[in-house]
Amino acid sequence: MSDKRVSIVGGGWAGLAAAVSACAAGHEVHLYEASSLGGRARSLAQTFHGLPLDNGQHILIGAYSATLALMQQVGLAPHTLLRRMPLDLRFPDQDGLALPDLPAPWNALWGIGRAAGWRASDKWLLLKACVAWQLQGFTCPAHWNMQALIAHHRLS
Repeated sequence: MSDKRVSIVGGGWAGLAAAVSACAAGHEVHLYEASSLGGRARSLAQTFHGLPLDNGQHILIGAYSATLALMQQVGLAPHTLLRRMPLDLRFPDQDGLALPDLPAPWNALWGIGRAAGWRASDKWLLLKACVAWQLQGFTCPAHWNMQALIAHHRLS
């Protein structure tokens, strides 16, 4: 038994990640969750077009490398558990961004170029920002929030 005990309140993704890290560091962990482990990141009993509904993380994008690594650390295989789909951020009227199932960067070029309800100038600025993000290794100053990122690239 460890001489260091840790109590973690909340068994969602963050709480579970903290518990795994604390256990790996040799601590005795007590995890408290009011509902069910996974927090809001779980499937519901209801379905939509034969697929389970997700109550939590609706989009798990490639930027979540730490989450994917955590899944592997605890013995889960993300490629068998997650359904990989192209990004689709459209409103019910179909305005918005939907990337086709093409390799990068063609998916972004095609999706942004065909984004419904966007001005050509907005599409151009987003494409320029995407190139800049790629060249910068998808990093920005640590003190930036989303508003600063948008302002820097003059995005609407």
